[in-house]
Amino acid sequence: MLAAALALSLLATERAPLPEGNAYVRGLVPKQKLREEALNRYTYDVEQLLEERDDKGAVTSRKVRSYEVFYVKGRPVWKLVAEDGRPLTRGEREAEEKRVRQQVDDALKGRAVVDDPRLRLSAILERYDFQTVGREDLDGWPALVLEFRARPGKRDLPGDVFLRSLAGRLFVDEAEGEVVRAEVKNTAAIKLALGVGAAVSGLAFTLDFRKIEDGLWMPARVEAEAEARVLLLKGFRARSTSIFSRYRRFEAASEEAIQPP
Repeated sequence: MLAAALALSLLATERAPLPEGNAYVRGLVPKQKLREEALNRYTYDVEQLLEERDDKGAVTSRKVRSYEVFYVKGRPVWKLVAEDGRPLTRGEREAEEKRVRQQVDDALKGRAVVDDPRLRLSAILERYDFQTVGREDLDGWPALVLEFRARPGKRDLPGDVFLRSLAGRLFVDEAEGEVVRAEVKNTAAIKLALGVGAAVSGLAFTLDFRKIEDGLWMPARVEAEAEARVLLLKGFRARSTSIFSRYRRFEAASEEAIQPP
């Protein structure tokens, strides 16, 4: 019976008319903002695999880093807790705790803190033009698929020189009205402001979200791959995979009392 009901649901969804892309995405923004605000109430773990490859594809460097992440005034603070499966030494731990305390202090005093653009889709959705292209099965459930490209011209957004070089696809669970996957790639080389003639020729990343016990959709996995070249030297490729887990509530009694978890 359950299988039959699911099949009928899928059939009905496939026959439903496709919504207009831009109007549909505007309707997603409030939920996306609620998701981002909810992150402020949670701490979670991230395991990040970082690989560098030469222009022939051979791995030249590989690191695994484990973090605890928490938020202060809407800003994520990443605390390194282990490298390559090894807990930090006492000296490394003290240095990391000092760095984290400085970030917390900067956030409390309103000074600039590095944000995490991967988790703040709501701030950039209006930068793009969306077209609904169909529906696809995603992990057993129908998902609405929207393709997007940057709107022409400049925007008053942090990193707009980067944002306007991106395009990709969004996958939305229609029943939940939630973004469950975003696939992004660059459409033009991206020059880096390093003063050494560096440019990213290839960039692609995928963000996956899942529903946690509280009924909220949170980041679950981020895969990113970049290919760059410095001047006329050999190019290199970098790949990272971040796994998000162990979401738990983190509420501080007062801003002044905030301490790393």
